[in-house]
Amino acid sequence: MSGVCLVLYAVVMSQARRIPLVLHVAALSQVLPVLAGVRYRTRLPPARIWTIAWCIALLAGDGIQLWLRGSTGNNNLWVRAAIVPILNAIMLWTLSLWQRHAVPRLAFRIAIPVFLVAVVALVPTIKETEAFDLVAGPFQSLLLLAGALYTLVTNATHDPGRVTRYDWFWVTIGASLYYGLRVALPPFAAILIGTHPELVRLAYLLQAWADIVVFLLIARGIWCPLPQAHSGGFF
Repeated sequence: MSGVCLVLYAVVMSQARRIPLVLHVAALSQVLPVLAGVRYRTRLPPARIWTIAWCIALLAGDGIQLWLRGSTGNNNLWVRAAIVPILNAIMLWTLSLWQRHAVPRLAFRIAIPVFLVAVVALVPTIKETEAFDLVAGPFQSLLLLAGALYTLVTNATHDPGRVTRYDWFWVTIGASLYYGLRVALPPFAAILIGTHPELVRLAYLLQAWADIVVFLLIARGIWCPLPQAHSGGFF
């Protein structure tokens, strides 16, 4: 799953008959930014529209993964390899819309096709799902984490006063937490899954709680007041 990792699903199912409620809540929390967008509807700025599109894509990805798992009983590596880069490309485009200068904005947008080509080239060399989770997933998450932190820091430096009134502040914090966890947890799980599966299960349950925080933060950003007309340079 894209929002709640299938590794967690497998670990939980192997150790318990019932899936913990937090996993369902974490998956459903992805709809919170979509609901927050109803406040402004067609008046939403482009960056918020793309943020909502990212959340919808996460929901769709989870639905596809659950359907495939229910029908085939196992993970489909190729579907995951297709969904994750699309999600990350949407986030890169979203971050590009919050760049204040043309050069970083262009750099983020050029990074999208380069990023997709690199991922496509990498996937055929990875034959197993575990290898994909351990290598390709964290690599992509690391790039998105760097992009989210760069956007947060540069915008906050430019306008340090009352940053909490801006959508980019909440969304980039949420995205940083989301991708940061997905950089760290797969290697952690790979090391301990054989000897301490209960720790891996706990780690992914904590990630599920963190995901709820992530989408609350992002929803808060979508809910922010609309920018004034002179802020159009953001977009």
